[in-house]
Amino acid sequence: MTGCSEKLPIGILGCSDIARRKFIPALGKTKSAVLQAIASSHPVKAAIAHPDLPVEPVSYEALLADPGIRLLYISLPNHLHEEFALRALQGGKHVICEKPLGLSTASVKRMLACAEEKGLLLFENLMYLHHPQHAAVKKVIERGEIGRIRTLRSVFCFPCPGDGNFRLDPARGGGAFNDLARYAVSTARHFLRGRCHSFRGYALDRNGLNVAIHGTALTTAQEVFTYSLAFGQSYESSYEIVGEQGKIRVDRAYTTPSEMANHIQVTSGGKDASFTIPPADHFQLMIQDACSMVLSGRGFKEMHTRNLQLADMAEQMEKGCHHEELRY
Repeated sequence: MTGCSEKLPIGILGCSDIARRKFIPALGKTKSAVLQAIASSHPVKAAIAHPDLPVEPVSYEALLADPGIRLLYISLPNHLHEEFALRALQGGKHVICEKPLGLSTASVKRMLACAEEKGLLLFENLMYLHHPQHAAVKKVIERGEIGRIRTLRSVFCFPCPGDGNFRLDPARGGGAFNDLARYAVSTARHFLRGRCHSFRGYALDRNGLNVAIHGTALTTAQEVFTYSLAFGQSYESSYEIVGEQGKIRVDRAYTTPSEMANHIQVTSGGKDASFTIPPADHFQLMIQDACSMVLSGRGFKEMHTRNLQLADMAEQMEKGCHHEELRY
């Protein structure tokens, strides 16, 4: 953090499930930020869901026009991300946007161009990367404990969302690919030495909705990256990194509960070198990091570069897949 005692006024655009369950409680524990306003298409529903909130829900327009808000968290259905991120940036507000930041590389480029022009932060919320367990895994790799990486496997699957969830609506940017691809490609970007290319795989669709994407890519360092992302399957959330001399496995990697100490499985030279990481709230840490960037005015370019690289990787992943319609 910057050491500054300033609290950044934050507005929330979209009172989604993730906003209510994760972002708002984490924001309440963050010393560098304060909740100033919430906008919801269902203000009464939002108020009932969180009767102890210190603010009353307002309209989208009122939130965007509020000059007191410096940082806006966007948690709307995927197809609305670009529209409202651009409106927020054009109004002089920094933005944290739920993933995927945009539904195409072209969309992300338009948002980044606006952010760069205005000198503002556009921060795609990959909250899991802020959990200290991933930095600990990286240190194991950097110490050479598993040798040169040969394979990274990323898996994120869960039962099908309930009826009415926007994730089941292709017109609103739903589907397993849009919802889950950023987890896999950001894992690859975070740990692998090379740049991914030659994506190949299968995308399984049902009535125009992508419900699963499975595939492989190769990196310029000759590492193999495999991924399995799906709705309608038993819950899995893990990655495994296999090296020439050992391997690392992290379960609950993308959805580690804030109260859970996570066990990191490590085999090095045929010996068990596993360890445990204390509980941490990756949403709180994400908010703190974003606020630190805004308050210090540093790190914008690095974040924007990451946003563009992940958008490009995700687009390559989708283009490399053969689509198959499920018949059962």
